Amino acid sequence: MHHPLPPRGTKALSTLHTGGLLLLPTANLWQLTAHVQLPTAVDKLFAACPPSRINRPELIFGDQETLREWCPMIHPRLDTLLAYHRRPLTLLVPAGRRVPLAMIDKNGEVAVRLAMDSFCYRICEDLEVPLVACLALGQGATELPTRFGRIRSDVLRAANYTLPRRQRDEIGQYPAVRARVNALEEIEFIR
Repeated sequence: MHHPLPPRGTKALSTLHTGGLLLLPTANLWQLTAHVQLPTAVDKLFAACPPSRINRPELIFGDQETLREWCPMIHPRLDTLLAYHRRPLTLLVPAGRRVPLAMIDKNGEVAVRLAMDSFCYRICEDLEVPLVACLALGQGATELPTRFGRIRSDVLRAANYTLPRRQRDEIGQYPAVRARVNALEEIEFIR
């Protein structure tokens, strides 16, 4: 049983439940997030932070059990990697039937990760579904959102609620490491 969320957590949950966008610090960078089951919110997210090679949308899960429910075909090698990797890690895995089509690439894969930040984890657990997340990068932005002050005003305006947490911290320097299993069933790390 969880303790009740503090007021900022309650505001974050209500923002997501009503189709709003939540701007929050994750384990390594600031991300703009939406409720996975609200397609209009996901569309708003992609309009504010357009998907690109650098800014691939991902699903953030609170735990491996929920990840398995949404993506049941994860290769055992990636399961092992998830269990032992202690830094932010994004996996490209076969998408399950619950994953929104907008999240699935031409290979039938979706980018997924486990929440490593305690607040992000708690939001995912209380939602009982993953968050859809993109780096807080607006159209044409090149500077990674490693701290709140690096987020452009267009992204700040798109957020319906910004989490007042870690705003003075430098929370990371790089996007999460990405990995997938290739055709030879080897783990392949991707830039």
